[in-house]
Amino acid sequence: MRDREPQLKITQEEVVDNQTTLRIELEEADLNPYLDQGYRRLAPQISLPGFRKGKVPRHIVEGFMGRESLLNEVLDNMVFEVTSKAIEEQEIDSAGVPKIEDLELDPVSFTATIALRPEVELGDYKAIRVPYEAEEVTDELVSKRIDNIRESLGTWETVERAPQMGDLLNLDARGEIEGEEFWSREDGVLYLDEEGSVPVTGFPQAMVGIEPGQETDLTLSIPEDFRDASIAGKEASFTVTVKEVRERSLPELNDEFAQGLPDGYENLEALQNAVREGMTTDAEARLEQEYETEVVQTLIDEATITIPPVMLENETNRVLNTQEQFLERANIRRDDYLRSIGKTEEEAEQEAEEEADQRIRRTFALDKVSELENIEVSEQEIDERFNEMYAGQRMRRQERRSRREPLSDMLKYEKTVALLVETAKSDPEGQTAEEQPESNPQDVQTQEGDAQDDE
Repeated sequence: MRDREPQLKITQEEVVDNQTTLRIELEEADLNPYLDQGYRRLAPQISLPGFRKGKVPRHIVEGFMGRESLLNEVLDNMVFEVTSKAIEEQEIDSAGVPKIEDLELDPVSFTATIALRPEVELGDYKAIRVPYEAEEVTDELVSKRIDNIRESLGTWETVERAPQMGDLLNLDARGEIEGEEFWSREDGVLYLDEEGSVPVTGFPQAMVGIEPGQETDLTLSIPEDFRDASIAGKEASFTVTVKEVRERSLPELNDEFAQGLPDGYENLEALQNAVREGMTTDAEARLEQEYETEVVQTLIDEATITIPPVMLENETNRVLNTQEQFLERANIRRDDYLRSIGKTEEEAEQEAEEEADQRIRRTFALDKVSELENIEVSEQEIDERFNEMYAGQRMRRQERRSRREPLSDMLKYEKTVALLVETAKSDPEGQTAEEQPESNPQDVQTQEGDAQDDE
């Protein structure tokens, strides 16, 4: 016999800020299916005299461990199912995950704050036009890229002179602030980079001209905007002994250099052409990404979207949780991370909320465009993308289904963005840059002649 559908007592508050709150209570008789689920999870772990392990009847387990113990085993699933049913009964057009509060088990009741689907009013998205200007790959840029290759193949050779920018130093150093040591290196290595700021801004520059082998004292003022807020704006005293100075020796730039590279170019000119081609491809890809971002941002900026506070809170928590997981994997303490970027916890949370706000606006603005433009994704398109992404991988049916489901939204997003980009590149009459006819000098002269005749 099937369990009956839960009979819920629901009290709904009025909609405020595009969200509503439900107070939900279950009748005692409706708890049986969930108590059974909790019992089945706990039973295999329980041993009592006179019963085989896992065979203790439910009423004895419930009496021994308490009714709440059984419910706690299935609490998340129960609240999810009951909330979903309440949303359906109240005919709420919800979006996102409800916020559950005030949970009680005797009787079972709780409050669910539910975000309604954001109301979206788009601007004239078909009128969005963004200049598309290709980045020129100059001879200077090509030369810089080749110089980088030379530097990567260079060797470090000891020199008998004072340090210069670009050198690699071996040194002993100690830094103090207000009498407390905050940084030290024994037989350490330091690269003198104009953009460097280790241990503080200005330290690499201060190494230039120091006499090797002699202990040198120096004082530096740390900028107010230094990344480590705990020492920003303070004075640091350093004691430094430069033990060795090494300069980079670069290979000569000629045909032999080009031929000796892994790809074995015929000569220097062939290397330059290959570098230019690669940089042009990279520049085009970068431009496309930046252009796409600017077009979508224009769409968002011109749209009016009412975001429910509970939806923003949930997405902000998701952003912060993602950050926390990254820091854990990298074995970095959060307070150390915040200190390194010069931000307080409150500032970091504010940034996370701003990012969450943009994510939500982007999602629903694009969703509205796809709705208005009737953009759809076929099963064949999903299959093709799935096969591209997971070619040759064996997976169970459930895993296959779970990986396949998000592809529909992803492909719809891509199609919608592609439509917006195509429109943004076109002229007001709807022609794309590729479709616009080139000016004919003879036509221009004819038009000028006609104008003179009119005079």
